[in-house]
Amino acid sequence: MLKARILSAAVAVAILVPALVYGQVEGVACLVAALAGIALWELVRALKGLAGNRRQGVALGLGLALVASFYAVPFRAVPALLAGFPLLVILLHLFLYDFIENTIESSSLMVFALAYAIVPLSHAILLAKLDFGIAWVFFVLAVICLGDAGAYFAGKNYGKHHISRRVSPGKTLEGFLGGLAGNLAGMMALKLIVPGLPGWRGLFVLALILGVLGPLGDLCASAIKRRLEIKDFGAIMPGHGGILDRADSLIPAFPATYYFLVIGGYSIPL
Repeated sequence: MLKARILSAAVAVAILVPALVYGQVEGVACLVAALAGIALWELVRALKGLAGNRRQGVALGLGLALVASFYAVPFRAVPALLAGFPLLVILLHLFLYDFIENTIESSSLMVFALAYAIVPLSHAILLAKLDFGIAWVFFVLAVICLGDAGAYFAGKNYGKHHISRRVSPGKTLEGFLGGLAGNLAGMMALKLIVPGLPGWRGLFVLALILGVLGPLGDLCASAIKRRLEIKDFGAIMPGHGGILDRADSLIPAFPATYYFLVIGGYSIPL
């Protein structure tokens, strides 16, 4: 299992690093479209209320359109975009389907799937548009991934005090503390590599925020899987599960980082 996790991580790094370094904002948008699209597909296939090729195809099409909108529209238009897409989902249900009985369930699940898998991850595109944008994307990836690694090894070797046996029996307080150590290590590494990032104090606070939100994102994904009675959302990444299983901690991390930087005055959106 450990060898599979390491091999999958190595392949992911080999794909992500060149795409981010050379692709810049466009590279981020393409990665989000591909990875968030797969994550959305994994989720809608697990939701019984979205069974059927038509519903799943509509969800995937809307998801990719949302990603493209995050890339194309000015940041001031994002609130309007977020407010309008649930209405668009309902309209599509009314015009595309010949029946009305399952519209509420189907449209509600579709809005949930898009809001959970697409909207948060698309904030990586907004983040890439900021000053030092690609560095900030790397910052989130480094802080979250090293936090996940620290939590895995600390929990596996020292975990005794469980956080929530009901939702995720494997999560322990020792794993959480190991995760925080990994979060801070990722923060320090990016600061040393990119000295132009804000001062240590702001980065420390941001790393702590991500250190709390990352495990919460993981717990939310575990709760969804437990509710759906599945172990993993997919199997595309050996040792990790699906893309959504790997991205669960990133789902709250990208929006939190973007709004922390913008509201805190650390960066000005373009």
